[in-house]
Amino acid sequence: MKKNLFLLVASVVLTSLILSACGSASPSDVGFPTGKFVDAENDLVGYYFHEDMTWEYFSYGSIGAEGKYQLKNNQWIEEGTEGECPFPGTYEWTFDGTNLKFKLVGEDKCDPRRESTNGRTFVLTK
Repeated sequence: MKKNLFLLVASVVLTSLILSACGSASPSDVGFPTGKFVDAENDLVGYYFHEDMTWEYFSYGSIGAEGKYQLKNNQWIEEGTEGECPFPGTYEWTFDGTNLKFKLVGEDKCDPRRESTNGRTFVLTK
């Protein structure tokens, strides 16, 4: 009986460790910033990153795209959007407390996302 109980407890602990290692983290877990970020070269475009793992891209006063993201270590994984970009894109990110920078990992088939994100610096405003 004790052996069965031990195996059950060990299985539950191991399963929870595996799931937490494989799942995506929340922004605060990995230090990913949330708030409003404007492009360092044009403050009329940028991103809103939310704690609930959603984002919005704004351009000249309107929301151009929105969706969900995942975080794995220093990678921001945009899950894709309906319509123009239904496939994911992965970017390494760095944040120095003010500047959020993105660098493409692999390939991104979404031209608008790649052009507006890869190699860009976004400045935290709120």
